[in-house]
Amino acid sequence: MDRSLIYAKTPVGDEAVRQRTRVVQRNLRMVLLQVDGSLSVDDLIAKIGNQRLVETALKELEDGGFIAVSSAAEGREKVRSPSPGESFSGFSVVSEFSTFGPKSGAPSVIPVSSQVAASFSTFGKPMLAAPNGQSQLPPASNEQAKVRLSRPGGWGGWLLGAGGLLLLALIALLLFYPYGNFRPAIEASLSQLFAAPVRVGSVSLQVLPKPKLLLSDVVIGERGESRIATVAVDAPYVLLGKGPYRIDSVTLSAAVLAADRLVDLRLFGARPEQTGDLSIRRIEVEKLTVMLGDLAVPELSGDVIVRNDGTAEKAVFRTVDGSLRLLAVPSPQGILLTADGLSWKPEGSSVNFESLQAMGLLQKNRLLVQRLDTTFLGGILKGNWLVDWSAGMVMAGEASLARLDTRKVSSLLAPALRLEGELSGSLRMRATGTGWHDMLAGIEASLDAEMSRGLLTGIDVGEVARRGSGAIVRSGATRFDTLAARLDIGGGRVVVRSIELDAGLMTAKGQLTVEADGRVDGVLSVQARSSVSRIVVPARLSGTLGEMTVVADN
Repeated sequence: MDRSLIYAKTPVGDEAVRQRTRVVQRNLRMVLLQVDGSLSVDDLIAKIGNQRLVETALKELEDGGFIAVSSAAEGREKVRSPSPGESFSGFSVVSEFSTFGPKSGAPSVIPVSSQVAASFSTFGKPMLAAPNGQSQLPPASNEQAKVRLSRPGGWGGWLLGAGGLLLLALIALLLFYPYGNFRPAIEASLSQLFAAPVRVGSVSLQVLPKPKLLLSDVVIGERGESRIATVAVDAPYVLLGKGPYRIDSVTLSAAVLAADRLVDLRLFGARPEQTGDLSIRRIEVEKLTVMLGDLAVPELSGDVIVRNDGTAEKAVFRTVDGSLRLLAVPSPQGILLTADGLSWKPEGSSVNFESLQAMGLLQKNRLLVQRLDTTFLGGILKGNWLVDWSAGMVMAGEASLARLDTRKVSSLLAPALRLEGELSGSLRMRATGTGWHDMLAGIEASLDAEMSRGLLTGIDVGEVARRGSGAIVRSGATRFDTLAARLDIGGGRVVVRSIELDAGLMTAKGQLTVEADGRVDGVLSVQARSSVSRIVVPARLSGTLGEMTVVADN
C-alpha cells in the first residue's frame, strides 16, 4: 500500500462515526476515527503504531465505502507543522480509541517508528506533560471533536437530565409556592359572592390524583355562623394570567350554611348580576347542612349547574341515603323548593314518611311549605307549614288527616293508650320559642278527630251502664263504630272535649283531661238502649292512660 495516500471519510463513514452499530469492530472503528482527510497512511501507522492493523483496516473501510482516497498533495497542504516557538496549553481532544501523536517542534511532519509511537499510546498508559511545559501532541482536528460530542448518549443524556431537573424544579415550585399570597384576593371574591365577610384559613395545592387548589377553614359572616371545611377548585391553572377566569368545577365539602346565606347568594338571586372576571360552571356539594335558625336540616349532597349570568340553572340535592330529593330554583320571591321523598325518616325521629311531595319557598328568615302531601302512620296528611326565625322561632301549620292508623298514632304520642281504628280530621298548630326545642315544648294544637271501627282496650264503658249506679269498672274493652272528639293540646296537657262515642245500642258523651304525667280525670254520660227501655248512667273517669277506672255515680 502506498504510504503517501491520504484518506477521507465518505458521508457513509461520517454516519458510521455517529452510530456505533454501523461499524462495531474495534480495530476498524479506531482507524475510522483517525481518518480526517489530512493524515497520510504513514502518519496513521506512526500514530497507531501497528502497520499491519492500519493497512488491513484501511482496505476494509475502503471496500465498505466508509473512506475514499483523497489527493496526496491536497492533503499535504492541509497539514501544518507547529513552529518551534509555538506552545500548547494542554492535551488535544481525541477519540476514546486514539493514541497521541509524535512530538511537535519540527517544521514538518516527521514519521517515527512504531516503537516510538507505541510508547505514546493511550492504551494502559498515563499521559504525562512534557518537561518544558509544551504538549507532545498535535492539536486534534475539528472532526475529532465533533466525533466525541456526537457519540450516542451524549446530547440525549444531557437533554434527559436537563428535562428531569426541570420537572423536579416545577414540582417543587408547585408544592412550595406561597399560595397564601392569593388569600386576600380570594377572600375578596368570596365576600362578594356570599355578600358577607369571608375568612380563609389556608390556601394550598393538591397534586394527586389531580391538581386542585384547596381553600380550608372558610368562615362566612362576622359571627361565623356559616363555614365550609374545604373548597376545592379543579384545574387551578386556569387562574393564571389575566381574567376573565372560567372554572369548570368547584367542590364544597362539610359545609354548614345558614339558610339566609343561601338566599343572599347571587347564585339564587332573583335578578342576574354581572359575574365579573370569575365564573363557575358547576358546583358540587358534599355533606351540606342548612340551618333554619338553630334547626339543622339533615346532611345533603348534590350538584348546582350555573348559567352564564351566574344564577343557578339547576340545583339538585339529596340526603345521604337518597330517600329525599330537593330541587332548588331561583325566583323573584326567593328560592323555590320542590321535595320528593320515598321512605324518608328524618334524623332523630321515629316517624317514617312512606311518600312525600311538597313545594316550598325559602325567604329571608322564613320557610313556607305549601302543597304538602305525604303518606305516613298508615294514612294521608295534606297541608301547609310555616317556620319563621327572624325573632326567635315561630311555627304555624294546618293539615287534614285521612285514614291514619290509630295504633301507630297512639304509640307515637301516647304509648300507654291502647286505641285502634282509623283516624281522620283536621289539625291546626302553632308554637313559639327562643329555639327549636323550646318551641316544640310550647306547641299548641287543636285536632277535630273522628275515629271509625275502633277498639279501646282497658275500659268497658257498656259494663258501667249494665251494672248501674255505684259500679266500678277497671278492665275490659269498648268496641265502637265511631268516636268523635275535639282535642286541645297546650300547657303540658291535653283536653278532650265533645266526646261522642257510638257503639250501636250504647252511646257515651263527656270530656276529660290528660296531664303531662299521664293522669286522667273526666266525666261521662253513658246511655244504654233496648227495644223497650233506655238507661242513662253518669260516671266518672280517673286513673292513668294505662289503667283507667270508671265509677258510676249513685
